[in-house]
Amino acid sequence: MSDDVVAYYRQFLDECSWYAEGLSWTVIQPAGAPVTEDVVLRRLRGRRVDLAEIQFPHVNDFRPGMPDESKVAHLIQVGPAVVMLQPNGFEGARREVLRWLSDGARVHNVDWTINGNGGISYAVYGKVLAWVDKNDPGRRHGEQPDVLDDDLDGLREARRIWDAGDLAGADFNAEAMALVERRTGVRLDVGWVDGLEEADQAVMIGDIPNDPTPPGRFGYTDADLDARLRGAPEQARRAALTLVARALADRFTFSDPEAVASTVDAVERAVPLDPEMRTRMFRSRATGTGEASSAVHGLYVATAPSGRHDEPLDLFNAATYAVPDEWPRLRQAIDRLLRS
Repeated sequence: MSDDVVAYYRQFLDECSWYAEGLSWTVIQPAGAPVTEDVVLRRLRGRRVDLAEIQFPHVNDFRPGMPDESKVAHLIQVGPAVVMLQPNGFEGARREVLRWLSDGARVHNVDWTINGNGGISYAVYGKVLAWVDKNDPGRRHGEQPDVLDDDLDGLREARRIWDAGDLAGADFNAEAMALVERRTGVRLDVGWVDGLEEADQAVMIGDIPNDPTPPGRFGYTDADLDARLRGAPEQARRAALTLVARALADRFTFSDPEAVASTVDAVERAVPLDPEMRTRMFRSRATGTGEASSAVHGLYVATAPSGRHDEPLDLFNAATYAVPDEWPRLRQAIDRLLRS
């Protein structure tokens, strides 16, 4: 596979370094009816605006009804496709927006936030077929989660480099952008992006309500068990978390066994994990049969403080990837805990 496309996006992110802190790039391609900027604008419930005439509030001063900079997008027609770029928002990655944009169309989106989290989404005919974690392509969900498998070699290699300890050499962002270009044939043109700084014309995305969604990732994988766990007594929920945490700790060999032991102990005793020890868990490496990186992620989120995006029950979602052969047995054991 040629590295020219990856090299282009590596240079793109070097020249437009602010996008390394956050970006949402969407490519909408026709699958039947034509796709134009006006079609996309209608599906976004949006309107064209002159940014020079809008005073955006400071993030701490934002109130409902005020202009929302995260809803600003830029559109451009590229052949039969439409490209949408959001410098400060992530509407294009929302499943509700993907569903509307993909009516009679194929839609690819890549996004990441300032903390580096993000992924690649693919939607067709109103269905979100796949979302893949750009930092760990083994983690994915959707109606057809394996549909992107043949295109993930670059991200898998980036993950291998990361797991080997070469954090700077793991070029997840450039690889993710290259994947979208290879699948669509559409390039995010650096000349166009450069011109956006001086352009006043943009689009303000309208209000597209959220679909009903589970509180965490595990609800997408096993809605029944997720709901039952959340409605169970704390003692049963804690026993289930401990069961799975121990299974991951026993299955893999970790580079920081002290962090793992402290994590499992905190889960079992339902006490907060020291932030420094939690950081060590995040930075730990694992080896063994299964998705080792998912085992690290699962133990890390098992001690997530209240109010964080990650939450303890996401441990179960990680376990379905880390130990897929053992998960049916673990699920049966959790079921017995909840029924007793």
